Amino acid sequence: MHDVLQTSPYLTHLSVGAETPLRYLTDTFGPSEPLGYPAPGDARYGIVGLDRTVVWESDDRVLEVLRHCADRPVPAGEISGRWTGALTEDLVARGWLQHPSRLCREFHLRSGEIEVTAHCNWGCRFCPVATDPKPRRTMEMDLFEEIAAKLADLGTIEYVTFHFFNEPTLDKHFTDRLEVLRRYGLELALYTNASGLTQEKIDALADGEVLRHLIVNMPSAEPADFAALTSSRLYERTMKNVDAALSAGFRTQIVVNGVGEDQQRNLLQITDRYGSRGAEVVPTMTCDRAGDVGDPAYAQDVRADGRLSGCGWPVAHGNFSVTGDLFLCCNDYYQRETFGNIRDGSLTSLMTGEKAVRLRQQVFGVAPAADDFICRRCHNQRPDFPGREFRPIATFG
Repeated sequence: MHDVLQTSPYLTHLSVGAETPLRYLTDTFGPSEPLGYPAPGDARYGIVGLDRTVVWESDDRVLEVLRHCADRPVPAGEISGRWTGALTEDLVARGWLQHPSRLCREFHLRSGEIEVTAHCNWGCRFCPVATDPKPRRTMEMDLFEEIAAKLADLGTIEYVTFHFFNEPTLDKHFTDRLEVLRRYGLELALYTNASGLTQEKIDALADGEVLRHLIVNMPSAEPADFAALTSSRLYERTMKNVDAALSAGFRTQIVVNGVGEDQQRNLLQITDRYGSRGAEVVPTMTCDRAGDVGDPAYAQDVRADGRLSGCGWPVAHGNFSVTGDLFLCCNDYYQRETFGNIRDGSLTSLMTGEKAVRLRQQVFGVAPAADDFICRRCHNQRPDFPGREFRPIATFG
């Protein structure tokens, strides 16, 4: 056993009978809760970690140890002397107590977020593209296939996406990429504004057996509002393409970005138009992308000081740039926090490399985060954010 031990920051304490403080919002089928409800009759509390499964406990000593070791390394002898060596060894075996050098090494990628193109044909007011569009770039097919192969090798990937502040249907290799996904047994959650979702692409999606879910960004169904919100003249084409996708029988979610009364009005209009056709129409929390959205109407003015408190993105979702770089988060428009390139090795070696682990340790409050670290400006760090996927014991008690 190690000479010093510390509680894994991935662990959250759940109270019996209370509403769970965890919501998993970063998956495409809507929010979900930890697995393992309800609590058995003898449970006094629950512990949930990276695998999202609650372990119900009746021994108060376990929680005492985890709290005692949550915010600093503690000598193993001190823990064993206060609570017993057998209990200490059990918690080490579970991975709940770890040597400080091991903290934040674990990951469990559920998706691969692949930037197949680096440009978009809209300039939505709620997106950084509106004020600082990127140059046109397209991911080469051999690089894409390498990413797909390495994602498939993990055996944990539930879906991939083609988006990162871009429009995937502008991709000249779009149908070829579907064939690559099919060969590797990967499913696609296609996020799109639908302006380039031609009948040819719809047919390819229908024939390829890779489409898991179609998610359409539609901020308004009214032409003038649509043009004002998207800076696009493609209203008629977009609506035609959405109609065709629904006629093809795709499982479709239409997300309505916006704020306040305008969002509510647009939500009702779009629901009236598409709800009866089987589309799931939902509002989405429009955020300022850690301060990178220029329009002040969407500013959140987040500033997380002190120890950061965890987030699901760096452990559950792999983000790949158009050149194959791995970066921390979907909110990092400028891809500031990178930790390697897919050409450099397996995903496991990259995700457990020193730079990747160091970044996650900052996100989870194990190591100090720089004052300009992107997570300090992100709503995921707000204690009251309803989509928190982790509440480390050290930061929330």
